[in-house]
Amino acid sequence: MSKKINNQRVIFFLPVFSSGGTSESIVKLSKFLNDQNYSISIISIGKNKYKKYLQKIGCDVHEIKKRRALFSIFELRKLIKKDLKKKYFKTILISNIHYANIISFISCYNLDGIKTIFTERSSLSELAIYNNFFNFIKNKLIFFLAKYFYKFANIVVTNSKFEKNYIKNNFNVKNVIYINPPSITKVERDDKNNKKNNDLKKIIYVGRLSKEKGVITILKALSRIKDKYNFKFEIFGEGVEKKTIKNFIKENKLSKKVLFKGFYKDKLKIFKNKDLFINASWFEGLPNALVQSLNYNVFPICSKSPGGNFEVIKYGQLGLVFNTYSSEDLKKKILLYFKKNLKLPQKTRINHLKNFTQFKSNQEYLKTLKSI
Repeated sequence: MSKKINNQRVIFFLPVFSSGGTSESIVKLSKFLNDQNYSISIISIGKNKYKKYLQKIGCDVHEIKKRRALFSIFELRKLIKKDLKKKYFKTILISNIHYANIISFISCYNLDGIKTIFTERSSLSELAIYNNFFNFIKNKLIFFLAKYFYKFANIVVTNSKFEKNYIKNNFNVKNVIYINPPSITKVERDDKNNKKNNDLKKIIYVGRLSKEKGVITILKALSRIKDKYNFKFEIFGEGVEKKTIKNFIKENKLSKKVLFKGFYKDKLKIFKNKDLFINASWFEGLPNALVQSLNYNVFPICSKSPGGNFEVIKYGQLGLVFNTYSSEDLKKKILLYFKKNLKLPQKTRINHLKNFTQFKSNQEYLKTLKSI
């Protein structure tokens, strides 16, 4: 068999290449593009968790040994220039996340033959949230620089319609499109959940245990109904807020109601026999776990946070929303779910989920790459 000739190069730059939706999306897309005869280079700052797999499927993997993203500019530029010397028919840099997009622009400045795609996999509105004065200054600077630099990208890609409109309206950038992430491999038409009709309701949270994910908001809401309803709350994920969350559980006498399940790769194991999924994030891109809850027929309640939450639940047709940060409003929506025993409309669910398949996401990216 003759070896394929890869005459188009795609360079992915993601500073933190660890477990998470962004990394997984890039891995899936890299595999697809490699099969489509693209040559792939992956650049991270520090270790790439998927390095062995990416190398196995034919990707070049570079780990820049710098402590901070800002210090990686010269090394990133050097790697890009090295690729440009190979004289590919087309070289495209796809950077991910606002501060990485700024670094990418600076690294590519005045280089001929490089096309750029800036992607926003979260929401730039997150920059309005800060913990201290240093964080406030840093976020303001990133927002200001992004507002200036984004118009120089060949294309800006967002995860959701919400973020596309946000960038168009606030940044005066015309060439913005949205491509939903590859949240699911296929649409589960049959109910593989196999929930039993009993009084115990299984409620789950899936994601990183960090402050902005709002797990404490969920626990506050549940603490107010713990004596009225029979439920178990299972937390799937790890993170820096785990100790804080455990302390809250203890202080509010929720220990018998809450289970920590850790990180699971198998989505069916997470969602099987579950009744209710809750997302309480302060901001989102387009959350894979929310899509997966629909795919496994688990009824969702999510926050009205900036990002793609409302789009995933089809503007209220496939779930409930509550006011972000409000445990009282979340409590009301949980009670509504219990009292009405809410179910997902199957035809609407199945048709809507086709928008979030790996196949559709890959085809949209391929179309975008060919257009520049």
